[in-house]
Amino acid sequence: MLRGEDARVIAEYLGLPPISKVRRWARLQLPNGQIARSEFQELQRAPEDTRMARNVKVILNGAVRIAEVRYFARLVARTAENLADNDDGEDFDAPGHLQFDDIALVTLYSHPHPHLLEQSYGVLASCTKLGEASLQVVKISAIQAVVAMVPHRPVINGVAEERYFLVEKTGMEIARFGSEENNDE
Repeated sequence: MLRGEDARVIAEYLGLPPISKVRRWARLQLPNGQIARSEFQELQRAPEDTRMARNVKVILNGAVRIAEVRYFARLVARTAENLADNDDGEDFDAPGHLQFDDIALVTLYSHPHPHLLEQSYGVLASCTKLGEASLQVVKISAIQAVVAMVPHRPVINGVAEERYFLVEKTGMEIARFGSEENNDE
């Protein structure tokens, strides 16, 4: 059952009134072979069984961002050419006017702290969780890799802050080498 921000964000993505149900799934195998998991799945496990593979690197508006996956879903949406209102009486809910959109509902991490990134010569990408305010839908095809976001408490301007630093599995950028990009989505 969809409620609150989840329902609002998905309705906004679809351009429709809020929907009450969506079928969620808990994990996804990426083209590079990694398994991305979700908060939906991991919160159902005992803490010692949690794998923490729900942080992903995504491409949003042409920029690389880090996000935490709440869940994956397949939405039924109108095709792009049928989003506009039409007065000719055509049934836009007919099968030919619908498509599936495979999506992830995510919350974003902030951009890396610029001073820490500069002082570490580009090694320490230290971010904060942006929470519900950053909740958004991303297409599955935008997910590039599973990453780790490790908690740490750096002292910045004399104040210890709750932050997370990025750890990527080395060599993942080459895992897609030679594979064709599918731009039909």
